[in-house]
Amino acid sequence: MSGASEITRLEKLRDAFPDAARVSLGAASVDDISSLYEGAGYFVGPELRGFLSKYREISLTWLYRGIEVEVAISAEEALSFYPGNIRIYSRKVGRPLIPVGSAFATEEVVLIADDGDVFLAGDAGMQRVGNGFVQSMRALISGDWDKTFF
Repeated sequence: MSGASEITRLEKLRDAFPDAARVSLGAASVDDISSLYEGAGYFVGPELRGFLSKYREISLTWLYRGIEVEVAISAEEALSFYPGNIRIYSRKVGRPLIPVGSAFATEEVVLIADDGDVFLAGDAGMQRVGNGFVQSMRALISGDWDKTFF
């Protein structure tokens, strides 16, 4: 991808997340990341490719009570989570979930479903953040999301 299109992508992401203190981009291409997912046994359909084309390798950082908080959408990070746990989380919600990154210092896994639902899961349990990546990340940044574990 050219430098100019990456600058445009960064500007769009900054506009999408105005309350983020920092938005950073990685350099990996959609094809490279798709290959990583395929190699790990995940189906890379149009929904995942569409997600990756917009949000691959981004980091969103914001302040919460004076502390920096981060969500990192990173294939390398996401694919480091134990696949057995991802299968358990998928069974819990009754549909396939794909890990796309990590959140917070506690390294919760960020998961997406084909319908756009976004979940966080980790040692404490699992939470649905919302539907749609932008809306879900805005909710995380603002702190305005249902924090109920299931």
